[in-house]
Amino acid sequence: MNIPTQKQHPYPLIRTGGLFLVLIGAGMVAGSLVGGREPVYRPIFFAATALGFTALFALAKRLAYGSPTRNQIIALVAAIALEVALLSALSFLLPKTTARNYWLWTLLVVGIHFLPMGYTFGPKVALLGSACIVNASVGLRVDLPFLVFGILDGLLKMGFGLAMFRTQPISVHENGKHGRKDSISSPP
Repeated sequence: MNIPTQKQHPYPLIRTGGLFLVLIGAGMVAGSLVGGREPVYRPIFFAATALGFTALFALAKRLAYGSPTRNQIIALVAAIALEVALLSALSFLLPKTTARNYWLWTLLVVGIHFLPMGYTFGPKVALLGSACIVNASVGLRVDLPFLVFGILDGLLKMGFGLAMFRTQPISVHENGKHGRKDSISSPP
């Protein structure tokens, strides 16, 4: 009898990462819409970020499809360290830039840090990173209000995050054979 015994996925944290992205994206959209004189209303953005981290840690075990590999954890930590280093460098490299451009550079850095996260969360995150980099780069070159790029960034994160959150696991049957896997996410 082929009764599924456990659910697995090559990117076990894909759903937790997806939920985090949905919340961060919603914070960027709402913060951009309410920004007023500033590109992003920080209290809304940081509240969404805090909510995202809280959900990430509170629901991680319930949403994860197993445990990530050691290399996936290393890639995650390295991506976060890269983001922190690049964000820290922005303060020194862009001391006299406008708030609009500072936020666009920040969105660019966030996009860059998504690229290595693809190893931990799957190719959707790397694709999101590329889209975020393009969005921020266009924003730095085109004289349009930040609102356009902030909302697009948030919508990209929400869309990719929702797709990640909805990813289905691979069923592993008692006989060791895999069931049908999600056609959207496949291992590298």
